[in-house]
Amino acid sequence: MSEFINNNQARIDSLYDFCYRLAIGEKGSLLIKKHQAAIDDLTANDIILVVHRLVESDLPMGDLKIGINKALNVFHKQILSQKPIALPEDHFLTYLKKENRELERRLQNLKSWVKDFNNENLDTVKVAEHIRVGIEDLMQMEKHYVRKENILFPYFEKEYPQYKCLGVMWSIHDDIRTRQKALLMALLEVNLDKKHINKLLGDLFFDMYTIIFREENLLFPVALNAVNQDAWEDMLQQSDELGYAYIQAPKVETERPLKADQSFESDFLSENKLENTLLNFDTGLMTLKQAILLLNNLPVDITMIDENDKVCFFSNPKERFFPRSKAIIGRTVQNCHPPESVHIVNELVEAFRDGSKDSEPFWIEMKGRFILIQYFALRDEKGVYKGCIEVSQDLTDIRKLTGEKRLM
Repeated sequence: MSEFINNNQARIDSLYDFCYRLAIGEKGSLLIKKHQAAIDDLTANDIILVVHRLVESDLPMGDLKIGINKALNVFHKQILSQKPIALPEDHFLTYLKKENRELERRLQNLKSWVKDFNNENLDTVKVAEHIRVGIEDLMQMEKHYVRKENILFPYFEKEYPQYKCLGVMWSIHDDIRTRQKALLMALLEVNLDKKHINKLLGDLFFDMYTIIFREENLLFPVALNAVNQDAWEDMLQQSDELGYAYIQAPKVETERPLKADQSFESDFLSENKLENTLLNFDTGLMTLKQAILLLNNLPVDITMIDENDKVCFFSNPKERFFPRSKAIIGRTVQNCHPPESVHIVNELVEAFRDGSKDSEPFWIEMKGRFILIQYFALRDEKGVYKGCIEVSQDLTDIRKLTGEKRLM
């Protein structure tokens, strides 16, 4: 057994050295010769572990993604030789794969319009409009990416300590989003820049196919073994609110029966407890149910993290600005953001923790709405940092107010 472990570790060390050196620009042909034995025996699990180590090496994400792309090109044949995973028809991963098949069909259809776009004998403006419609259709895949980021990723993090490959995948999701938005703008220009548009299209196709390949050949096989069956059922339930791309939402139980070890939670959340548990807010008393109604009917999104940077609560308003699922409860706030923005999160939390800041506002334009996002430090009566809250509010209509309104 120890010999197997040592051999396995030696293979992973060799693969890590190969990928790291590719990422810093060393010549691939020489590296392949040196590490051929490890490459010939690699598994999906090996690659997940290697990418985790690469992320921890603090290589710039741009260099890291390029290096991984080169490495996976070398590993491609060996990866495809792995035995495909078998999934039940109603499994969480099955629906992700169904969405991938629909995406592939749409990408294939779009390729014909891209070909026409570069045909000098055709009306480029009309073809550009067809491509634009196709890009808008591809953007439905956002629901697929959001379910991964907010449901699958948190469960995988809890069960698999070497999870940082997820950050690379999330970064590619963001690349896809950026390229789609850039294409929608470029395709509306009066003077179409064909070279720029073709570059964006090529990068978009590459990234979307890349995600499909890495999901189905690397992440899904490892996740299937790492995550228990109850968690997969929970993920399927939580998917309903976030929605599906291209496919019909499956019918699932609205609330799976609680297990025996959740008896305390069952008692705490019983209707009787909701009605009768009184909370003392110093300025008044409310039942737990009233407090839930209050928080969910405020015209804001609220998310709270504790002093250990873990998400402990989010409100459930009728109109939500940013996707949330119960899977993020207990997840570190750093893992709730793509890698490129984690440094901003860390700087803000540290400023709250050391007392140099008490709040920080941000504002963005999103889907034609003006959204204010504010962060507030939480401190106890002695001034000790106890966490912070994110409060998001749609100010679009409020900004239009003028004069006074004193009557109904």
